[in-house]
Amino acid sequence: MDKNIINSEFTLEEQLIIIVDKYISKRYHPGDKSFSYQLYLFFVGYHLKYFYPKRIYSKSNRNIDNIMTMFSSVYKSLTSNLLQRLNNKEGVIRELNSLVNYIDNNQEKAEEIYATVRAQYEMKVIEKELTREVRVRTVRL
Repeated sequence: MDKNIINSEFTLEEQLIIIVDKYISKRYHPGDKSFSYQLYLFFVGYHLKYFYPKRIYSKSNRNIDNIMTMFSSVYKSLTSNLLQRLNNKEGVIRELNSLVNYIDNNQEKAEEIYATVRAQYEMKVIEKELTREVRVRTVRL
């Protein structure tokens, strides 16, 4: 992508595609067996940070269903205009396809990964709330 900054003109789904494009451009190595796992972690983290708190793509009790719903929306946002702006358009499409195969072939593991990351995320949110609420004022005697 020519721009270094992700503009607010992009939807959250388009922003995720741009992030995936940048990640693929910098980190992808052919034959990397863990790349789909890393990409799945991106999707989980992005879902938890931007969509989960707003209850977007969170209708199912199965977390991978929610990720796949988000994935469908991300894939639909791959317009020709956005594809032309990407540095590694073929890589993005190929790796998004690999991600679907990874999730389909590892459903139980993907569900466990999501649950683990969500628990860590929620603990972090709770810690932030606690540190904000527990401010000790100086007490004068």
